[in-house]
Amino acid sequence: MNELIGSGIVLLALAAAVGLAVRSLWKSHKAGGHCNGDCGSCGGCRHGR
Repeated sequence: MNELIGSGIVLLALAAAVGLAVRSLWKSHKAGGHCNGDCGSCGGCRHGR
């Protein structure tokens, strides 16, 4: 039974981490912080410099 509880806790922690990562990516995308493929006008990465 302890193994099941331990696995459940690990699974919940992993799901929370993935959820927070997806939320962060989504918020960044909504705020215009995503790459549009035009590195010449981006200025947000080293490739366009």
